[in-house]
Amino acid sequence: MKRNDIFRFLPIIITSIGLTAGCGAHLSKVEMGDKAVDVGADKSGGKNIVAVPDEKVVTEDVKTSGMGAKGSAAAKDYKSLGANDELTKTARESGTLYTIHFDYDKFNIREDDKPLLTKNAQWLNINPAVKVRIEGYADERGESEYNLALGDKRARSVERYLEDMGIIKDRLATISYGEERPVDPGHNEDAWAKNRRAEFKIAN
Repeated sequence: MKRNDIFRFLPIIITSIGLTAGCGAHLSKVEMGDKAVDVGADKSGGKNIVAVPDEKVVTEDVKTSGMGAKGSAAAKDYKSLGANDELTKTARESGTLYTIHFDYDKFNIREDDKPLLTKNAQWLNINPAVKVRIEGYADERGESEYNLALGDKRARSVERYLEDMGIIKDRLATISYGEERPVDPGHNEDAWAKNRRAEFKIAN
């Protein structure tokens, strides 16, 4: 290439280098298992686009990207049931409401847990924009399929109770994890009693 040609294309080369450097400033690495992938910020749509190894594209809201239940819940300005309300504090800090427990192989609401469910319902009534996911669990005993069905019955039993307390169905979702995700990995009655439960996760 002639010397004059080099000077003619120099502005284009410099511009290209600048654009490349600018784009690189918005890229970071995200670990996915044993692989790292690039994450680019799409500022026009307010989304983070994550390039995953199987070439699928996943979008996440920039405002909540990288935030777990604790981070997103902490940003909420929930109404409180009263001064020093423990439930509101729990909702803000962990994105959950009170957990209840079940007797072995049962899905009916225990009498000693009804006050907790009632307080959950009262809190939801004064925070009408909040939606929750009710997660049903079982202990490790029994077949996996049976425990999934039992967890589902527990979640739906809680859902019906909240509906009877005035919470509309559109604000409630249910899911069963069966014996998966135990809070206590032990293999004794104390652990099993803790794992037979329904959890309430704030979903928005």
